[in-house]
Amino acid sequence: MQKLLAGLAVVLLAVGAFVWSGGAARPSAPTKEIILERSSDGHFYADVAVNGHTIRFLIDTGAGAVALTEEDAREAGITVDSTQFRSIGEGPSGMVLGTFVTPDSVALQGFAPADIKAAVVQGASVSLLGQPFLDRLDEIVIRKDVMILRYS
Repeated sequence: MQKLLAGLAVVLLAVGAFVWSGGAARPSAPTKEIILERSSDGHFYADVAVNGHTIRFLIDTGAGAVALTEEDAREAGITVDSTQFRSIGEGPSGMVLGTFVTPDSVALQGFAPADIKAAVVQGASVSLLGQPFLDRLDEIVIRKDVMILRYS
């Protein structure tokens, strides 16, 4: 019985050491980075491929949506019928009219999460890259005039 307890203690110590050390080495996907420089207007912009068409987006970490201008939506091959626009939210100027869409693809320098929901916004002057895209990243870091988007 004493030998059994001694053997069990050795096994428990070995398992404890294994768990404490983090277990076996696990392969991890390398972290990739997208580096964006601050524009002279103080904002960060990125050229994003929507359905294979390059569109200039303002990176908006506070936006709850990916928003496309009508012109950018058309350029990306998204059918825009302004008669179908309805209230999709509130903005600083009041009610926002538009329609929700799901582009076939939204990609930024190799980062292309699936099923990104977007809104085509009536009267928008710039397309916004908001949380439906940004929350798929692992990390967003802003240091002075550089934004670093990390993903694996």
